[in-house]
Formats: sequence, structure tokens, C-alpha cells
Amino acid sequence: MGDIFTKVTESIKTTIKEATEQTQKSVDQTVYRTELISKKGELKKLYQQLGLAVYEEFKEGEPDTPHRALYIKINALLKEIEVLENKVEDIVNSQKDSFDTYKREVKTKWNENMANEVKPKPGEDGFEVMKICDECQRGNHVEASYCINCGHKF
Repeated sequence: MGDIFTKVTESIKTTIKEATEQTQKSVDQTVYRTELISKKGELKKLYQQLGLAVYEEFKEGEPDTPHRALYIKINALLKEIEVLENKVEDIVNSQKDSFDTYKREVKTKWNENMANEVKPKPGEDGFEVMKICDECQRGNHVEASYCINCGHKF
């Protein structure tokens, strides 16, 4: 009985740890997405400034005056946006990969634990000899002190 509670406790601890890590990744993702929205808003304003400046030059009949400062700002902002989009994508992939790994580890651990569990042995008549729980009707090893399903004490 104590063994199953130890396993459950370990499982709960690892689940809480994984949930905490997943939550932190979601927070990081939200921060980057918020920054992305802000950068894209800045980019839109720069494009508007550029369009207005080109239009004003056209109106005044000035030839194509270079707007180098705006071009440089736009290029820098496009690079920042690309970096942020890559960070968000990395977090999303990392979050998915780590959760998939966690699920596999938990499943493997429980499967190993179930494989190591002492199983009832066949009696002389060929049938497995089990102690049946009065509470849940689950079969248990004959020497079990507690039910492996509900924890009822025999």
C-alpha cells in the first residue's frame, strides 16, 4: 500500500513540476506575442510615415528623395519581428516536445511499475488465487494487506 502511495506521490510531484514548466512557457510565449503585436504596430506606423513622405514629395514635385532613415528603421524592425516569431515558434515546439516526453515517461514508469507488481499465482486447479476486495471487488495478491485499487485494508 505504501508503495502505491509513493508512486502516486512521485507522479503528482512530476505532474506539478511539468505543469509549472508548461505554465512558464505559456507566459513566455504570451510576452513574446505581446511584443510582436507592438513591433508590428510600430512597423505599420513606419510604413505610413514612409507613404506620407513619398506622397508629400510627389505633391511638391520633388524627385525621389531617399528616405534612408525610415528604410533602416523598417529593416531593423522586420529583423526584430522575425527574431520574436522564431522565439515564439521555439517555445511552442519546446512546450509540445517536453509535454510529449513527459507523457511518455509517465506512461513508461507506470507500465514498468505494473510489470514489477506481484501478481497472483495459479493455484492447484489452474486458477489464479486472489484476495477480492469487499469494497471494489478488485482481485489482489493473496498476501496483500491493502487493495491495490481502492486502498481498503484487508
